[in-house]
Amino acid sequence: MNNEKKLSWGSIIGYGFGEAGTQFSWTLISNYLTVFYTDVVGLTPVVISTIMLIARIWDAINDPMFGTIAERHTHTRWGRFRPYIMFGAPILALTNCLTFLNLDISNGAKSFWCGLTYILCGMAYTAVSISVGSLANCMTTSNHERVTLNSSRNILGNVAAMILSACTMPIILFFGNGSTSSGKGYFMAALIFSIISIPCLAICFFSTRETVKVELPPAEQKGNMLSSIMNSLKDHDSLMLILAMVLVLTAVMGRVGIMAYYFIYIYADPTIIAACASALTFGMIMPGFYAPFFLNKFNKKTVGMWACFLMAFFCVTFYFAGEAHASLPVMVVLHFLYGAVNCAGITTFVLIGEIVDAAWLRTGTRSDGVMYSMVSFGTKLGNAIGGSVGILALGAVGFVANSEMSAATLSNMDKVINFGPVAIFVLAGLFFARIHMTNAIGKENEPKVQAMMAAQQNAE
Repeated sequence: MNNEKKLSWGSIIGYGFGEAGTQFSWTLISNYLTVFYTDVVGLTPVVISTIMLIARIWDAINDPMFGTIAERHTHTRWGRFRPYIMFGAPILALTNCLTFLNLDISNGAKSFWCGLTYILCGMAYTAVSISVGSLANCMTTSNHERVTLNSSRNILGNVAAMILSACTMPIILFFGNGSTSSGKGYFMAALIFSIISIPCLAICFFSTRETVKVELPPAEQKGNMLSSIMNSLKDHDSLMLILAMVLVLTAVMGRVGIMAYYFIYIYADPTIIAACASALTFGMIMPGFYAPFFLNKFNKKTVGMWACFLMAFFCVTFYFAGEAHASLPVMVVLHFLYGAVNCAGITTFVLIGEIVDAAWLRTGTRSDGVMYSMVSFGTKLGNAIGGSVGILALGAVGFVANSEMSAATLSNMDKVINFGPVAIFVLAGLFFARIHMTNAIGKENEPKVQAMMAAQQNAE
């Protein structure tokens, strides 16, 4: 039997504020960093791609390294993950502001500064986001309550994203005196959003508790990062989920990373970004309300698969809407629907907990941090692909920043922005389909996990 105390609504809602905090700290980078680099700093596509490549190579080391540190070597009265949320928040806010600080220095020095600040901000984001993501699985062993926690996270995170979508470009234009290429506009937006992120993450820290505690034997505590990653990848379901997750985030974040070009150059009206981006993020709130029903009624892997296929369908509609120069109301509706079908994120976060539980029962090793470090890496990998490969592809079809381009070039840009994610979404859906974990297996494992925790407590 599961004798855990039911989570309070204060704890559930407070957990959601953690995702809101990370959104305020990272969404500006996801949506506008590439445009900031080209139109404000003046970096070339090759330099941007180099920065993104170096950052991703470091992330491949840094993300799982942090997951291992939090998981195996962090033992505090606040738990394994909560301290990084509280004390990492101001560092993340500071580095986010520095990332959008355009210094009056030489071109070579600018490239170094942009690379350094982007990597430092990514490291701070790793510590905070992995901790927020892993926390849900450490608050309860109930899969039903994990669905509720991740629904709260989805709703509040997307409310924050909707605020950002509606306010970011107006803030940039206001402080930039009407220009989308003003460094002051981007820096002020980063400053405002970073300040808001700190109390959001503090609410998450103070309103949550870690109840799933893992006592590792000394030999396992000394296990290295590589062995932790390899153990996770040896597990079939872990590998399938990681591949599906990275592909989904690559497609979603990749398109977001270059979507600003769609409005600035193809529609030639950056003011409509607020309407379409707000519709997208408002749509992304919807899964927080309907996903619990589907995730509890149907196998989660099936829900994730169909979410990927539906997102691929709407990417195709975006291309044809762009070619037909669809009206603003049509674009707003399409962006809302595209966001509304995206329940792959909630599906992934809930499946992580069930797969980690199953591996813990089977091997005696629990890997919340390592598994969620792959989520963090996937998020930044998606940003990199959207920002580096995407900008290179746009450059290859004739894109030139701050210039008038031909109709043919704009049409090719439309293809790059909207057809690219389709194949990635379809492939992600196929990986979801190959996962073995079902709702029935997850339910069977709940009392077994409770028994394992009770045995550990009795042995102390």
